[in-house]
Amino acid sequence: MTPTTRLSRVLLYSHDTYGLGHLRRNLVIATELLNGPRPPQVVLASGSPVIDQVPRPPGLICVQLPPVVKTGDDEYRAIDPTMSLSLVRRARTAVLLDVVRRWTPDVLLVDHAPQGMKGEMLPVFDELPRVSPGTKVVLGMRDILDEPARVQQAWRDAGVYETLTSAYDRILVYGDRTVFDLVREYRIPPVVADRVEYCGYVTGDRTQLSVPPPGLPQGTDYVLGTIGGGGDGSELLVAAARAAVRSGMAAVLCTGPLMAPSDRAWVVAATRDLPSVVVVDHLREPVAVAAGARCVVTRGGYNSLCELVRGGVPTIVVPRTWPRREQQLRAEAFESRGLVCRVDEDGPDLEGRLADAIASATASTPSPAVHLDLDGRHRVVAALRRVAGERTAPHADAVVEPAKVPA
Repeated sequence: MTPTTRLSRVLLYSHDTYGLGHLRRNLVIATELLNGPRPPQVVLASGSPVIDQVPRPPGLICVQLPPVVKTGDDEYRAIDPTMSLSLVRRARTAVLLDVVRRWTPDVLLVDHAPQGMKGEMLPVFDELPRVSPGTKVVLGMRDILDEPARVQQAWRDAGVYETLTSAYDRILVYGDRTVFDLVREYRIPPVVADRVEYCGYVTGDRTQLSVPPPGLPQGTDYVLGTIGGGGDGSELLVAAARAAVRSGMAAVLCTGPLMAPSDRAWVVAATRDLPSVVVVDHLREPVAVAAGARCVVTRGGYNSLCELVRGGVPTIVVPRTWPRREQQLRAEAFESRGLVCRVDEDGPDLEGRLADAIASATASTPSPAVHLDLDGRHRVVAALRRVAGERTAPHADAVVEPAKVPA
């Protein structure tokens, strides 16, 4: 292929084992691809169990992988109780191989997990030279994965450094090197670091207009409580509602499509006697509803923080600390730049600490925020177009150790 080769077919792989973050980020990238000039065909292979419940860009083809749910740090189980994890993993790999064989994409963009869920992408990488030799393989990674020492150990144990070296033509970091230097913190070896490109944070367009939330009279001051997909966080939503009422405002609580029915029922019961509290499963336009809030109480997920910072909404982050500390590390980094206020979930009187944070956030005059590069979606698509036109070069096969950096 020549550098002018057109990008015609893109396969996005998203393992999607917990929450909505990976799915939402891939939908932003798919939208950017499909809205550009001479748009390629785009297929998204996703393990999200709610892929049919979220808005998708016209023209996107979705392939459902058998879903799994995260039960611990790199531990999963099949959502279907009749299937073992081993069977599900083999089924997912077979689906991915079938798509690659039949469709021969120009670029395969792997989201987040270099080897896929429990190594399910490794057989795909082995087969690519035979079934689709022209496919370029790109890894897209959010800025922070977990504590550096844990990531380094996990990657050594699983052979991820070798996979980065042998399988990937390019590695795109969805973040800003000045906020978190992934190459340094995760000790990416030099042979791989040369293929790394920092693209900025991947998020959608800024919402210009706010949309009133459901169930509240026009003009009501409200706090929006949101916890992403809803796999956890019911106690946080209730504490946020009570804190909002203590601050003299209404509350809109978004439980997310993945919250267990019993947890949602508890949230409804626990807030039933509070004035002006609305509980919804999802919001059709969450960014627009957030834009009209006096402040937002949220988890520290990548997409949520990027969207809220882009919209300039006063944001209180209560980061999840299990099974990874990714959200806490990002919340600390954003807080140090004056972009958000962080409240830790552990500790006494969460409701009182949230009420204090809400009062502070809604009383102060917003100050100019530190610049944060939020146009990553444009650079990701530009990088995919470039890599599609690059000549194929053999990858190193040698065993690669993590780079050594000064303590």
